[in-house]
Amino acid sequence: MKPEAVRVGVVGLGKWGRHHVRIYHQLPEAHLVAVVSPNPEEVAEFSARYRVPGFLDHRELVGKVDAVSVVAPTVHHYAIARDLLQAGVHVLVEKPITARVEEARELVGLARARNLVLLVGHVERFKPSVEELLQRARDPVFVQARRVRPYQPGRATDVGVVMDLMIHDIDIVLSLTGSHVNRVTGIGARLYDGDEDLAVAHLVLEDGCVASLVASRVSPQKAAEIEVTTPDGSVYLNYLREHMVVRSATGRREFPVRHEEPLRAELRHFLACVRGDATPRVPGEAGLEALEVAQRILDEMTVVTPRVRV
Repeated sequence: MKPEAVRVGVVGLGKWGRHHVRIYHQLPEAHLVAVVSPNPEEVAEFSARYRVPGFLDHRELVGKVDAVSVVAPTVHHYAIARDLLQAGVHVLVEKPITARVEEARELVGLARARNLVLLVGHVERFKPSVEELLQRARDPVFVQARRVRPYQPGRATDVGVVMDLMIHDIDIVLSLTGSHVNRVTGIGARLYDGDEDLAVAHLVLEDGCVASLVASRVSPQKAAEIEVTTPDGSVYLNYLREHMVVRSATGRREFPVRHEEPLRAELRHFLACVRGDATPRVPGEAGLEALEVAQRILDEMTVVTPRVRV
């Protein structure tokens, strides 16, 4: 361990949490101190694999870490992040920041009052292709985004598709425009028991930009793309192929975008913020605003249940 390495822990060892553990273990600027899960088998597995202590309760981390990734189910984000922030620990919490807007507001206030880093894991923001999009698509007037994937029986679905997938594009629209949402409308479909599995939303922002968002976790194939119309032309991005097309009065340009593992970039950014070397790219306030818009969509959305199920 280098003297300047940040002592980190990970709470939640599911499909996404295990990648946090892997990357922290590899990064020279991080010292993985402990892992946490309510599942004793997961704790034993990861403790043995990475040779670190494992705990069943996140409060065991207090006094042992400088920073923590909270990668537990959404319903637990608030309680875990609150306890850690109150104990003076910097927190990266996966998206959505919390299950309820009031909870997110409290976390933002807590981090601000204690001068702690609260970074929200909108990992798409750390893709080089999205960084390029934000640079090229200035003053958007219309945004179309589609993010769909097949049904995955084993995937955790503690939230609906708006909070699970669409919130990525909500965050990107807010980042592109720098404006607030004025009006929302939406329709959704529930194909399995629980929350909506397919959703279409339309946003009108205060600056006049209109956004049309589609999200599904019951589609035949995986796809993720966005097209931004600006006064000078348009920018199209295929997230999966990391391929961009820019159209303007001077013609059409098509080019690939450099690849970098976005989660690695996000975690390195988090550590830099903890050290005071960077300002959070997705602070708690940004996560709160994305959650507020997502909740407004859900509040306004008409959800239907088709007779034919996938």
